[in-house]
Amino acid sequence: MYAIRLVGVFLALCVAQAQQREIGILAGGGWAAGLPVQGAPAAASAGFQTAAAGGVLLSQDLYRHWSGEIRYLFEQRNLRISLGGTTAAFAGQAHVLHYDLIFHTRPVQERVRPYLAVGGGMKLFRGTGTEAAYQPLMEYAYLTKTQELKPMLTVGGGVKVRLGRRMMLRFDVRDQITRFPRKLIAPAPGMTLNGWLHDLVPVVGLGWLF
Repeated sequence: MYAIRLVGVFLALCVAQAQQREIGILAGGGWAAGLPVQGAPAAASAGFQTAAAGGVLLSQDLYRHWSGEIRYLFEQRNLRISLGGTTAAFAGQAHVLHYDLIFHTRPVQERVRPYLAVGGGMKLFRGTGTEAAYQPLMEYAYLTKTQELKPMLTVGGGVKVRLGRRMMLRFDVRDQITRFPRKLIAPAPGMTLNGWLHDLVPVVGLGWLF
């Protein structure tokens, strides 16, 4: 429901204002530092492996320096537990939908436009592997075939470069900030996993103006 409302708000803005719009595709990857497993006798950590991401965006220039943007990303996010040189992994993915306000340091008519972004949305974490009675490092945490939806804050920035009249190239990075999904990576009895997950997602995008 929250994602549907975000889409509705953005489409209403598009109808209300006759400003330049952009639709684009995105490709990149993501990296997130693991959280320590508290209570473990050794330095165990849990989190997600680095992997690819891709998606789409819809953007609109609202004012001289401001625009609004909604984007969806599919991210390959395999779950992991690590201890020393040993790592246990479990197939996983994430679906991300968010709306950002974009502040450009240069006005809309400029060819190169650096920008800052802040916004929010939702992130759906999914474990997609095959569960087994025994998992390596299961004395610290369990990697589960379930899903967990988390509210998300996004911050970041990048640069847009206009390629001719109808095409836009962009480079940017977002920090997707959520609470750690403890149903997906469940701490074992006597262990604790608690804190914020910072998922850094750099992308390259190609957009078409209309």
